[in-house]
Amino acid sequence: MIPTDIRRLTRQDLPQAHVLPMTRSESRELFIYDLAVHPDHQRRGVGRALVEALRALGTAEGIGVAFVPADNEDEHALAFYEALGGEAAPVTIFTFGAS
Repeated sequence: MIPTDIRRLTRQDLPQAHVLPMTRSESRELFIYDLAVHPDHQRRGVGRALVEALRALGTAEGIGVAFVPADNEDEHALAFYEALGGEAAPVTIFTFGAS
């Protein structure tokens, strides 16, 4: 069941994100779980527009920080997020497989 305090940020024709309450502070952060643009449409500003739209939606909701994971081996994604002004953060993500 989804908790009722999760609010959905959405506008017609724009990407969607979910806002979750933080457990370690009163602030909120925008987590962009995954972003992909079909190869036929890459290098045309689509990805940039998607990130900018999500950040604008977050800002409108009072969310000042956004982050997105990228695999260290994905040089294209790393360069893309750096070109948008993103800064790499020293974070370790743990994954769990089926038991």
